Amino acid sequence: MMQQKCPNIPAVFAEADVFITGGTGFMGKVLIEKLLRSCPRIARVFVLMRAKRGKSLEDRLKLITDGVLFDMLKRENPEVLKKIQPIEGDCTMLKLGMSPDSMERMKDVQFVFHAAASVRFDDPLKDAILINTRSTREVLDWAKTLRKLRAVVHVSTTYCNPELMHVEEKIYPPKMDWREAIRMAEMFDNALLETVKEKLTQFAPNTYTYTKALAEQICYEYRNDIPLVVFRPSIVTNTETEPLMGWVDNFNGPIGLLLGCASGVVRTGLLDLEKRINCIPVDVSIKAIIVAAWKRATTDEQGTLPVYNSAAEPEKTINYGTMLYDGKVLFDRTPLSNMLWAPGGTTTSNKYCFYLVFFCCQLLPAIIVDTLLRVAGKVPFLLRLNRKIFDAQVSLRYFMNNEWVFKTENFKELEYTLTADDRKDFSTNYFVRGMMEYYESAILGGRRYLLKEPDENIAYALKKYKRLRVLNYTLKFALSFLIVYFIYNKYIV
Repeated sequence: MMQQKCPNIPAVFAEADVFITGGTGFMGKVLIEKLLRSCPRIARVFVLMRAKRGKSLEDRLKLITDGVLFDMLKRENPEVLKKIQPIEGDCTMLKLGMSPDSMERMKDVQFVFHAAASVRFDDPLKDAILINTRSTREVLDWAKTLRKLRAVVHVSTTYCNPELMHVEEKIYPPKMDWREAIRMAEMFDNALLETVKEKLTQFAPNTYTYTKALAEQICYEYRNDIPLVVFRPSIVTNTETEPLMGWVDNFNGPIGLLLGCASGVVRTGLLDLEKRINCIPVDVSIKAIIVAAWKRATTDEQGTLPVYNSAAEPEKTINYGTMLYDGKVLFDRTPLSNMLWAPGGTTTSNKYCFYLVFFCCQLLPAIIVDTLLRVAGKVPFLLRLNRKIFDAQVSLRYFMNNEWVFKTENFKELEYTLTADDRKDFSTNYFVRGMMEYYESAILGGRRYLLKEPDENIAYALKKYKRLRVLNYTLKFALSFLIVYFIYNKYIV
């Protein structure tokens, strides 16, 4: 356990400049909010951003801070938001697309958090290398020039070596030289790289995990030059407690599956119900990232590269069957008001059975509904939505039909290194109210923050849910009766 004389976390971040990539993403937003709220004496928080869709950097920043995630901060200490300073740049470009003036402004940065990444599994290999791998080299090369640098946290993923079902907190041997990968991405076009992608990646399940593994190799080679940390979250899900319960801003991970089932749109899944899913709340992961940076800055670990698997212990994971069953129980309490049909369906780990059930239970109804919408003069949407669902399920098949065990000794140790003062604000304990309670808040959070459904319409949603269930059972009974009647008349009478 660390000595009490060690400065606490707010003291270490006091008057310190911080630089963040990926600040506009899910984890990045939570990181910015937590740093400003729990380390109010922090100096400046530089956030790398791109101006896009006709919006200036200030417009994009305001869009973020206007969100409900920052409501507590705006109530308690609104002036601290002025410490966020957007820096124009682009992680796909050399030197992160930053100007010399921007680099001069940030010459006193002490902490760097590299969280930017493209998490799309179907990105072309060239694009994935440039944003996930080369950007890491560019961040670290720039960090080497910072005279006051105290810690750099590279945010990776526990799945960057997906062929390993037992993952330790260490850097694994490379599948390819990262320099050669970057050189090929810079020299060749998308079409050429896609033709040799399978051989280059050794048939990796996707380009995201492959290029994140290459990025870890860069960190390993820079470990003697920079005070580095590699932080690997598993599947990052809704906030557990702070700054508000259940907050989420994307459909990635289990929340997308649960809400898809709750809406009645998803009727079949390509997954093994016995496989366990490993989730970690985003606020827990962000607190651990800050603790890891603090520990790296306050301990002498020259030449080492701490690795943290921010993942749930086996006893705090559930299998897909339990998750879907519990989800159905939770739907009975807080259904969606905009559900298209009563939740239900079937799952399979056989891709051919999945194709058949998907065609019969999702594709055909989507065609019928879209046709009726066109006749009514309304915009069809269900066929397009089902195409996205199909693509997502196929791309996730490898991960939903396998199970991993992550060693987390270093991650768990972070809790014990905290000073007594820091434990109340930076404790990395998770699922403290229970897993069922957490997933209940996650569904309610998805309902509020993703689907924009107010809590006030839950009573209406319950009535609609009951009506759709009766209609669903009636339709099933009618179809069963017709099938039996047809068989009886055709083959028996």
